Amino acid sequence: MSFKHQQQPLALLHEQKSLFRSRLYFALGFVILLFIMLIGRMIYLQVNNFQHYHAMSEGNRISVEIIPPVRGRIYDRNNVVIADNRPVFVLKFVKNDIKNINNTLFHLKKTLPSIPDKVLKKFFNKLKLANKFRPLYLPFSLNEKEAAHFSVTSYQFPGITLTAKLKRYYPFGKSAVHALGYVGKINQRELKNLDLKSYQGTEVIGKLGVEKQYESLLHGYPGIQQVETNAKGRVIRKLETLAAIPGQDIQLTIDIELQKYIEQLVKGQKASVVVIKPKSGEILAYVSEPGYDPNLFIDGISQKNYNTLLKDAGRPLVNRVLNGQYPPASTVKPFIALAALEHNTIPFYKKIKDPGYFEFKGHKYRDWKKWGHGEVDMEDAITQSCDTYFYKLGLDLGIKKIHNSLYPFGFGHTTGIDLSGESRGILPSKKWKRATKGKSWFKGDTIIAAIGQGYFLATPLQLAKATATLANRGKIIQPHLLKEHLKNNENRHNSNPIAKKQTQIEIQKIRNWNRIINAMGKVMKGPHGTARAAGRKLQYPMAGKTGTSQVYSIGKEASYDAKSVRKNLRDHSLFIGFAPINNPEIAISVVIENAEIKAAPVAVAITNYYLNKIKHHEP
Repeated sequence: MSFKHQQQPLALLHEQKSLFRSRLYFALGFVILLFIMLIGRMIYLQVNNFQHYHAMSEGNRISVEIIPPVRGRIYDRNNVVIADNRPVFVLKFVKNDIKNINNTLFHLKKTLPSIPDKVLKKFFNKLKLANKFRPLYLPFSLNEKEAAHFSVTSYQFPGITLTAKLKRYYPFGKSAVHALGYVGKINQRELKNLDLKSYQGTEVIGKLGVEKQYESLLHGYPGIQQVETNAKGRVIRKLETLAAIPGQDIQLTIDIELQKYIEQLVKGQKASVVVIKPKSGEILAYVSEPGYDPNLFIDGISQKNYNTLLKDAGRPLVNRVLNGQYPPASTVKPFIALAALEHNTIPFYKKIKDPGYFEFKGHKYRDWKKWGHGEVDMEDAITQSCDTYFYKLGLDLGIKKIHNSLYPFGFGHTTGIDLSGESRGILPSKKWKRATKGKSWFKGDTIIAAIGQGYFLATPLQLAKATATLANRGKIIQPHLLKEHLKNNENRHNSNPIAKKQTQIEIQKIRNWNRIINAMGKVMKGPHGTARAAGRKLQYPMAGKTGTSQVYSIGKEASYDAKSVRKNLRDHSLFIGFAPINNPEIAISVVIENAEIKAAPVAVAITNYYLNKIKHHEP
């Protein structure tokens, strides 16, 4: 082989080596480039975005559990708990440990038939979508018997354990329910208006009464507990806990013993009673009968129980103290008489003749006493409740002066009590009738208004406030239920600022007030007083005024016979009063609907009970 032929393979070999070397360098360069890119990416992720991905990592590793706050207790004025929290038994579910959800549901229904199907179905639908390892609580409380029965059969329910939690409880049941109100499940409408951070983990909210009015004090603020979980969500350990802030305890002005005593007095009646301290506006008793058990509403009232309350002829859900509007009848006569004295409409001792009616423009306005009261002055008219006297007095006074004089006492507008939803009542006037009825005011309207009938309407709370103002000789107080709230469950407290809002009705002569009050004293103790029968049992001097509110007209010549009238059409019995006369400790308003019992004896019994058995033992 020639030299030329030997040189060709060497050249080819050299060329191949050169190509291989180039490819190797290229591959090495590519690998180095990839490695540089990887290093850059690592630097970008671990340095530049460290905080972001660290937070994401912690979120996967650390879970937060909400600790709901303990709701504040409510006490009466003597530190008796009237709204408490008590431990109840509930079922805790861990989905991961439940082998067959549908099978578990079936057997749980048989074991605890008291749990409503609707509650179980809704809960198990939620359970199916829940995290396997996060516990869920069935929103239904078991009683001791049910808890014991489940404990015996608990081995049949893997993944379900019996546990305890705090639940709102009203130890006195129906007592003072219309003042206290109740808590219930948070609904969607309420959820839209809540601070969601504050209500995390909370199932209930104040719905009515004090529970609603002072929700911001009673609720508290939730805490959090951090727990470490694995990739599947199972809790490994607890890391950090921020305790919940419990709601504040509050103290009310109500005396629960007095409250229960009055409720027993009017049991079986449709009635309302307000007892108030004239000097401060503190409400000692807030009675609206019949009532209902607020404990029924805490877990959500059943449709059956709710329908029962709705169909009850006594209308237990109605807050009669706040929303019952009644013709005040003769209870307004002292206020009308005072207005007449203040405007010099008639001298106190001037007598008029009462033949049993007052005639105006051919129409006879009849007195309750068919044959009349004879010669009467203002004191007699108040003592004997002479309608004829006040028919004429009202006409002489005029509706404008009547309206302007009675308005400061609290008629025709809300009292400002620390509860929502208060009714205004009606203090009629020319302007009011034109605006609401589209009609002109007639003098006949004035005549009827002067005895608290016609368009005139007042709530029992308004009557109590007006009576307290009369007892104070014109000092106006604002009724209130909150006495004080205890911060952090300690003895430090803040007084309710409502109690400080007081004004005075301007008067010309104090003797005008004394004359009216002395006449009210004779209502109770005078020989012709309309409440003299009840007054015989009084152990303290009391000023009072009876009233009979007509439910329907009996005709011009007919006489009223309660036995012949259907119960729901019978007259209402009213009473206002205060005692003792010279140093009033309580003012009272009583309304008995379709009265089977009279209001005055009820007020007398309350007065004796309070001044003898409660007042002397107050701190």
